[in-house]
This record gives sequence, C-alpha cells and structure tokens, in this order.
Amino acid sequence: KGKKGKGFDDAFDDEAEPAAPQEEEEDVNFGAKKGKGKKGKKGKGSGAGSDAAGSAETAAVPAKKAQLVKRAAGSFGEVGPTAAPRSHSDGGTGATVPASTEDGDDDHYEPGFLVELLSADDDIGLTWKVGRVVEADSAQKTFSVQLLGEPHQRGPNGEPLANAPMEYNVMRSDMRLACAHCEKHQLLLAELPLFCDYCKRAMQRPTRKYYQESLEAARAAGSSSTLRLCNSCFHKLRVMEYPVLASELKKISQRDAGMLDWAEFHEQAVPVREGDGPVLSGEEDPRWVQCESCHLWYHFVCGLYDEQSFKDGAGKFFCVSCIQKDATLRPCASWAKHPAESLPHTHLSKHVEDAVAADLAAAGISCEPVHVRVISSVFEQSHCPEDLVQRMWNLGGPYPSEFPYRSKALVAFQKVDGMDIAFFAMYVQEYGSECPPPNTNRVYISYLDSVRYFESQPEGKRTLVYHAILVGYLEHVKRLGFTHAHIWVSPPKQGDDYIFYGHPDEMVNKRMGLLKLKQWYEQMLNIAKGKGIVADYQDMLEEFKGLESVSEIPLFSGDHWATSIHNKLKEESKKQLSKQPSSSGAKPPKASKQSSMNDMVEQLTEEMKSMRNHFIVVTLHAEHVGVGSNNCKPPTPDQRIHDPDPLMSNELIDSRATFLEKCQVFHWQFNEVPNAQHSTMMLLHYLHNRHRSKPAAPGDKSKRTGASGSLSEMARIHRSRTQKIESAMRDWSQLLRHAEQATKSETWELPPEELFGRILSQINRSKRDILHDKYNQCKQPTTSVMARSVFIRVLKRIAESFISCLLNMQSNPSLQA
Repeated sequence: KGKKGKGFDDAFDDEAEPAAPQEEEEDVNFGAKKGKGKKGKKGKGSGAGSDAAGSAETAAVPAKKAQLVKRAAGSFGEVGPTAAPRSHSDGGTGATVPASTEDGDDDHYEPGFLVELLSADDDIGLTWKVGRVVEADSAQKTFSVQLLGEPHQRGPNGEPLANAPMEYNVMRSDMRLACAHCEKHQLLLAELPLFCDYCKRAMQRPTRKYYQESLEAARAAGSSSTLRLCNSCFHKLRVMEYPVLASELKKISQRDAGMLDWAEFHEQAVPVREGDGPVLSGEEDPRWVQCESCHLWYHFVCGLYDEQSFKDGAGKFFCVSCIQKDATLRPCASWAKHPAESLPHTHLSKHVEDAVAADLAAAGISCEPVHVRVISSVFEQSHCPEDLVQRMWNLGGPYPSEFPYRSKALVAFQKVDGMDIAFFAMYVQEYGSECPPPNTNRVYISYLDSVRYFESQPEGKRTLVYHAILVGYLEHVKRLGFTHAHIWVSPPKQGDDYIFYGHPDEMVNKRMGLLKLKQWYEQMLNIAKGKGIVADYQDMLEEFKGLESVSEIPLFSGDHWATSIHNKLKEESKKQLSKQPSSSGAKPPKASKQSSMNDMVEQLTEEMKSMRNHFIVVTLHAEHVGVGSNNCKPPTPDQRIHDPDPLMSNELIDSRATFLEKCQVFHWQFNEVPNAQHSTMMLLHYLHNRHRSKPAAPGDKSKRTGASGSLSEMARIHRSRTQKIESAMRDWSQLLRHAEQATKSETWELPPEELFGRILSQINRSKRDILHDKYNQCKQPTTSVMARSVFIRVLKRIAESFISCLLNMQSNPSLQA
C-alpha cells in the first residue's frame, strides 16, 4: 500500500468486498494508472488486422486492409478467391499474411468466424453488433451472419439462441473481424503519460494544461526535439533572467537560451478520464493471430500470444480454449512452458512464500497457491549531496560520499483461470554492515505496488496477503541482522504508475488518504509485533529525538530527506554569499559554519514534526528500543550481515523505472485480467530465458567428436570464459582506481582512451553509445568541471557494479554460463 521513494506513493484504495462485508480491503498500488478498457500490447512489427470502420454516425464505412498473423496457407479453404500467402517477418513458424489485393479482398471470413456487423438501430442509429458467420457466398461476396446478442440473450454456453436474428446478403464493407475471446474488433491502447521536460513529473490534474513547443521553433533553434513544459515550469522559466535561464536550460537541452521563443509554446490540454473509462490514445492494437486448431482469430493479448517465442522459432499457435480441450497441445503454450512456480527460489522468496501460505492456512482461506520470487538482486550506490559531504568535512568530521546497498525486486504471482498473474511487487534497499553510518544495517521499503487480482474463498483477503508478504520480509531481514526498517508513507497522485503499468479502473477511482494509509501500515506492524518480529515502531521525530547533527539522519536512494537536506544547504549557501562583503575573499569561520549547521538541525526537527504521519521507523530488535537511531553502536565483526542469496542481475527489472518504461512502450498493462495475464506471460518468458544458451550449430565440433571431444570442448570453453573474466576484472579495476584517484584529487581526469575503449566493448550497445558520447563531450575544453566530475562519478559507480558481478561469477562458476 503506500509507496515511498521518489514519491513513495502507494495507492491504496478502500474496497468493501460483498462476500466479506465485515472487513475493508485495500490495495497497494502506487500509481494506479488510468486503466480500464482493453489495451493491447504493441508488438515490434507484428501485424494485425484492423478495420477502421467508422463511428456510429458514419454512413459509409470503408474497411481497412487487415494485416493478420495467419496460420500456414492451405490448411483450410478460404472463402472467396484464394490469396497466396506471404511470409510474415515476425510471426514465427507458420505465420503468414494474406497477400493484399487492390479491391480490398484481403479479409477472408469463414463460417464460424466472429465478426462485428454494421447495423441500423432505431434508437442510436448505426452501430456495430457482434455475430457469427453462418454462410458465405463466394460468387456474390456476401455473407449470412447470425447476431449473438447480449450475454443474457444467449444459451448457457454462450451460444446464440435458436431464434437469434439473422442478417443476409451482408457485404464485406459492412463487416470487420471480431476477437473470439473479447468479441470486439477494437482493442484501444492506453495513452502514455506525459512528462514535463524540466521537472520530470507526470502532467496530471489539477494541472489541466501544459505547453508544447512547435516543431518549427525547435528546428529554428537547431534542435530535432521539441520541449514540453508543465504549467508551473513554463511560467517559472519564462520570467528567468538570461544567465539563470541558460544554466537551467542546459539541464534539459543543448540549445542556447537565446534561441528559445516563448511565443512558440502552445497551450495543450492534459488528457483526462471520461466517466469510468481510461485515457485512451485512440490507437488500436493492430496485432491478431489465428489458432491452428479452431481457426478463430484473437487479439495477441486475448489469445495470450507470445510473439517473442515465435520469433525464437516456437511452433504453431493454439488458443487457450483448444489447449484446454486437448492436453497434447499444452507444450505449445508459452504460459504453460514458463510458469511462475518454476522460477528458482532464494532464501528470501522461500521464507516469504512459506509465511504467506501459513497465514492463509491459519485464516482458513482456500485459494490457488501464491508464488513469491526475487527476480532481481544487485549492488547499487546511494550518493550523498556533495554540499553535505563538504560541509561535514569542513566541520572536522568525516562523512561518506556514497552508501552501498543491495537492491532487490520481489514479485508475488497467482494463477487466475489457469494463467499466472503478477499481483504484487516490491522494491527494497538493504544497507548492510559494510555500509557506513548512519545507514548501517537498515532496510528501506522503496516501492510497493499491487493490482487487485488475488482470488480466494472467502473473497476480500488481499490485505491479509499483502501484510503477510511484508511481515515475512521483515522477519527475514531481522534474522540476517538488520536493525531498522524505514517506510515513507505517502499516497499516490492520480495517474501515477510505479511498478505495474495500468491498474484496474476501480483502483484508480478509490484512493486511500494519508492517515488511512498510515493506519494500514500500522496494522501490518502490529501483526508483526504480535509475532515477535518487530520490537517497536515510531515516527521520525520520536526516533531522532535529541538530534545533534544532520549526519545522524539516514539517507536512502530517492528518499525525501536527501532532497530536503540538499535544498536547505543550497539556501544556506546563498544566504552566506549575500551576507559576505564583496571586498573580502575570506572563508566564513568554522564557528559560523557550526552555527548554520545547528540552525539546519532545528529546521529538520521542525520538518519532522510537521511530517510525523509521513515516516515510520521500525525497530526490529528489543535492545534498540528507546535507544534512538542516532545512538546505535556500529556492529562488531561477528555481527556482520552475510546475505546467503546470490546476485541476480536482469537489465529489464533491475531498475523499477526501466521496467515501468518497458511496460509502457510495449503496453504490458494490468488494467484487466487478459492484459495482466499477457503482461505476466511476457515477463515470465523473459525471466525464464534470460540465461538461455544458444542452440548448437548443426556442424558443431562437440557433436562430431563424441563424448571425449565434448568434454574437451567444455573444458576449453570454461578456460576461455575464465580468462575473459580475469581480463575484464583487470580493466574494470584499472578504471575504478583511475576514477577514485581523479575523485580524490578533484582533477576529474578522464581515463585513457585505450582503457575506455576496452571498457566500452564489454557493455551493451545502448549504454556504450551514451558513455562514448559523454566521454567525447568531456574531452572538449569548454566542458565544465561539474560535468566532468559527474561523468567520473558515474564511471566509478559502473565499475563498482561490474566488479561486484565479476567477483560473483568467479565465486560461482555456474553463473559463467
């Protein structure tokens, strides 16, 4: 439920479950995005048929030519003239597309196909009605269609009644294909959120408007991309003086501020929801696929079609209905080949999964098993504000510039109608005993998110599962030796998504307020307290009473306090500069700096008081109760934390923001059950295949030389991999030493080109191009010292991360595969 971190926004909504009126259910979904309505997933090139048959007011509705992923030609007779199939580039084995014809006869409707028929209605005029093709006249190119009517007007299995109305002599132009699952032609995609280029925040209500630069103005300024600014940033920037504006503009664009024409920024309306529906882009999901068995057509999403599997050479596609009727077809389904339960366990995931199962059993709840998995575990660095580090050193006390931590992503799955759905996700930061104070042995629950698809008997038990996951996690980290857990309580803003893209519409409409959200967390912590897992919990003001220095406050990646302290230090520096005589170049005395630091402590104490409901500090061990975080002693060597779980790096999900962006780009949405099933299937496909070995070539030497040759080849491969790891370790260690020296001496000298070239060859292309461009920029004499220092720090962080992975590969040979 609450989300923290860079907006620790969790969206919890109250829901009174009809089957369990005695209890209120809340969902943790930070960022319940606008989301109802079917939104198909966009595929890289996979074509799909779509008629743009017009609106209800349109009298003539010309049908667009459909692009359909079709089964192999010749496997059944087509209605009308047979079209020679052509191979589809992304369709995989047997995926072909009917050749287009000039008269638009590329849509072939067979008896049994579901279609939408343009019909006249006395009340609303022209409208689309769903029906099933009964007969086709290939000579006249007309069809007989039986209308299915509404669900309550059909038989027990959804079949049309005997007296269902028929339409005869229907022309192709009055028909369009309908999905055999959702019985609709159009599957509209959700509108991607708009972000301000300056403040980077999503533009949502109550903003209502934003300002978009015209393309002509951007080109006149020598830029290929336009600027988009929210209402507040637009009015803030346009009144800035030139030197300040030039500095600010460099943060978001390479162009000169003098080339900015404010008259060319045009006011636009922020897309808003209409009624209960989502904000839709008006763009259809154009991807369709045909079942090899029943020959019916489905949207990719509705048919659970895994386009990636078919690109990789999978076999024929069979719909869920046919697979359920014929078990021999089951191995062909991606959702059956890659179930969540077959993902490997870690100590953490096994502990949390067992805790959830125990709580469900104790409450007498029957349901499909909940499978919990850790899908990412990587080392990261949380960077302290430079001005704070410098200030603490000036006062005579060392202060770390970075706090190392392990970032983990944990997801809970459950089968709904036989298919996995990811219904809960959590990102956490674990600062172990090797991390310097004040972050030592602390965990930070960074992001939580959920979608309300957990099913049970009785209903309405989602909160119990969410609480069980959190309590199980706290128990695990307590056993490892962590002493405190931190939670930022802050409800999400409307339209925010944090992990899952697109939430069920009822979650968007119902949101939990700040106090209700805090109560939800306290309810969870009371359960943990009753089990002896949590010793106590309190707000920040109580935990840090007697605060003497800013350096006593833990600073986490994306946390509120890191930003707050940085902003206060900037304001303090401005005040000191304004008070300092212009003729004097002397630095302020140490006593003055200490006085300003004391003032800042008072400001932070007041801020903690005003935000008492926003932060919870959990004390896990009884010996720390009442001591206060600022008085905790560092761990002794025998108290150091040793995490037994291995590192697991996945480019897709290591970063929450990257995963969310991937979901948005490919429309892996969770707003409805079919979308959630399809999105989860694609996620599981990636997780199961991320370490997949490439198939051996037909002429592979290991196959020609028999068993002994195969073993010899395996040994050679192992030696080669070991040598590559050692070589990479030398390069990255050299880069790290160079970056550390450049940082310590503040020369910010770039690494040698030869070394940097070897480094670039070892990383993926997207990051390689970015780093190469930055390196070339920093070589220019006009590049500022600040820009070079930032680049060196980035290289240092990357080197530390790579070295950590390489060390793990050396200690775990199995990972070298």
